[in-house]
Amino acid sequence: MTLRWLRMRGACESLVMVLCLGIQAQGADAPRSVVAEVEMAKQIDAALVKAIGQAAPLPSLADDATFLRRVSLDLTGKLPSPKEVEEFLADRRPDKRARKIEQLLGSEAYAVNWGRYWRDALTYHTPASGNYLRWDLFNNWLVEQVRKNRSWGEIVTALVTATGINDECAPVNYLTAQFGNPIEIAGTTSRVFLGVQIQCAQCHDAKTEPWKREQFHELVAFFGRAKIIQHKDVGGRATPYAIEGRVEGQYQMTAKRDISRLIAMPPRFLTGESVSMEASDQERRSALARFLTSPKNPWFARAYVNRMWTALMGWGFYPGVNDLGASAEPKFPEVLDLVAKEWTATGYDMKWLFRALANTEAYQRRLVPRPNAESADMPQPSVCPNRLRPEQVFEAMVRALGFDENDKSIPAPAPSEAPAVSRHTGLRHMIYYAFKVDPSLSVDEVQGTIPQALLMMNSVLVNTFVAANGKTFLADAIAKNMSEEDILLGMYERTLARRPTGEEMNICRRYLQKVNDRKEALEDVFWSLINTTEFLTKR
Repeated sequence: MTLRWLRMRGACESLVMVLCLGIQAQGADAPRSVVAEVEMAKQIDAALVKAIGQAAPLPSLADDATFLRRVSLDLTGKLPSPKEVEEFLADRRPDKRARKIEQLLGSEAYAVNWGRYWRDALTYHTPASGNYLRWDLFNNWLVEQVRKNRSWGEIVTALVTATGINDECAPVNYLTAQFGNPIEIAGTTSRVFLGVQIQCAQCHDAKTEPWKREQFHELVAFFGRAKIIQHKDVGGRATPYAIEGRVEGQYQMTAKRDISRLIAMPPRFLTGESVSMEASDQERRSALARFLTSPKNPWFARAYVNRMWTALMGWGFYPGVNDLGASAEPKFPEVLDLVAKEWTATGYDMKWLFRALANTEAYQRRLVPRPNAESADMPQPSVCPNRLRPEQVFEAMVRALGFDENDKSIPAPAPSEAPAVSRHTGLRHMIYYAFKVDPSLSVDEVQGTIPQALLMMNSVLVNTFVAANGKTFLADAIAKNMSEEDILLGMYERTLARRPTGEEMNICRRYLQKVNDRKEALEDVFWSLINTTEFLTKR
């Protein structure tokens, strides 16, 4: 390893440590006490009820099985096992839901689920190859941040200020995945961390939002002295890329009426704070991190709260998670302000927010239809249905079908991702690419596709593991001489994480009586459950 590489690695580690200590110190200065999560949940429910009035009756609380499936998918990305379902249904403690939330937040699956969520949110649009985006390293780093419950402010600071080589310093991949292009980095930073689509003002003043062209390029200037460097392949590392500071030079905007004229832009944030044009790369990006994560920033906390609320509730305060800079007024603004204010007081504690939201009656109520995102109608304070993300679909299939994701005997065709980095391998790769979707899309925009339906109906994977022969749940159940009632119960708990209703059980019984071949009939029922809308939906 060269001396230069060692210096850059050390710079990455020391810079992130210094900046994060700064964030912790900033949070420690906050004079306000933190509201306990359960108390916060009660305040949220009260504010929602006050906002809608008492005219319409509220939806009742969801049953325990529905709640368990919902919270397990949301927090861990996985279905509960049949054993977990039975144990939760048998638990008579009045606070069992709060206990389950706490248990899930302490699990490794929680860290993996939300690390993957942010991995996809940050890299979904990049066509970068594996040299620009060290996928596993970046994914594992994000998982580790969630596992440690590192504050959201610290994580964002580490990403925007990262310096070093991308196969050693994981957060650098946020910058190299966008080819070190300051325009792309600034646009993504604003969109993901602030919920503001300021990149619309790159070429001209935004048409639907209040942003001037100069404001966008002033934001870009914070990254104007960060440069990307390609390294040679040393020791089988391929050709990693690095981000380091440029000593001189300014970011320049092309004049609107004379493209031959370039205008040097000062680094200025959207709220007006700026640094000198003579500031170094480290000074510029460190200042940007302070401006981004400042409690005075009107977008930072609200953007995160709106995004997490949308992910859990199936509807958001804004039409989309990237619409905070638009002229649209949020739904339930008092609730958004309340949650954002109290979450800021925690120092941007991610688990605190999950606890507060998941403990609300609003989150725990029965499913209601989702109003159109653009509609002026106020949604009911309850959860609306939304489709599972690709990783959740895969984990649900593993739980239901019982296959080993590393089983190479099952064909796993998937579209080529060339020249982009290979996200996964094998069966997970197949499901990921079939159901791949931008986590930042509005819930209304996430729709099923024909290739997804064909995979669920016709793939070797599904048809192998719903069969009554081989190493499958159904084959094992029949070999153990389980009753049809117990087999049907097992299939429902594996696929939908609930017991069948009386009507569903009667339908299954009639079908089993109608079909002469018992094994074939059970296979048909299992296949049908895997292909229900309910299986692919959070309810």
